Amino acid sequence: MDKSFERLNTLAKIISASKYLEIGVGKGYTFTQVDVPYKVAVDPEFRFNINDHANQQTIFHEVTSDFFFSTLASEHGEFDLIFLDGLHTFEQTFRDFCASLRYSHANTIWLIDDTHPSSLLAANPNLRVTNLLRRLFRIKDNRWMGDVFKVIFTIHDFFPQYNYLTFPNHIQTVAWLETRKNFAPTWNSLEKISRFGYRSFLKFRDSHISFTEGPKIFESVKMSMSRSRSGRLSGYMAERRRASYEDNPS
Repeated sequence: MDKSFERLNTLAKIISASKYLEIGVGKGYTFTQVDVPYKVAVDPEFRFNINDHANQQTIFHEVTSDFFFSTLASEHGEFDLIFLDGLHTFEQTFRDFCASLRYSHANTIWLIDDTHPSSLLAANPNLRVTNLLRRLFRIKDNRWMGDVFKVIFTIHDFFPQYNYLTFPNHIQTVAWLETRKNFAPTWNSLEKISRFGYRSFLKFRDSHISFTEGPKIFESVKMSMSRSRSGRLSGYMAERRRASYEDNPS
């Protein structure tokens, strides 16, 4: 299972997803192959003919993600599955994650792309500088992840209510609502995380990126969602019993 749409479709089945949001669509290779009934695509400039795919259940917004979340997202309500693959910078991806929280629910799953840079150049948030250096040193590897990895470190320290696991060799991290046990912040400073470079990534990669094989990630998400549904059902039944007792105390 090496492709983004395959991982997204597996996650979609786990939660029976009916609404999907993709930030950063590009040529639409992933978006068009995600099997969810209602899909929303957001990109400042689509690089394929969206008219071949657009309908009442497949909606395209050719705008920035900032504009989408501030102006258009409320039209669509809450999403079950969200894929963040926009501008490969910490600031923008973190802002997209925070903005998307407003349009999520207890069982929403995020797949965050580009969380594992392959090299020092690939981790540079400035693509223009990266490409210049590649031409200068005749480096053929054109992969670019930017500094999105900092989003995972930030979730670790400032969002303990979210759990996350990262696919090894696939530069993507799954995140979902589940309080991490025995939580303790490592840096406790958003400003410090924002200044991290590739060396810091390498230093904390094994301890904080949470590499896990794909089947174990899917199983962990599935078990978490099952516990979540069970917890909500128990809470609902307890509330019903409490209400029944109040109505009939004898």
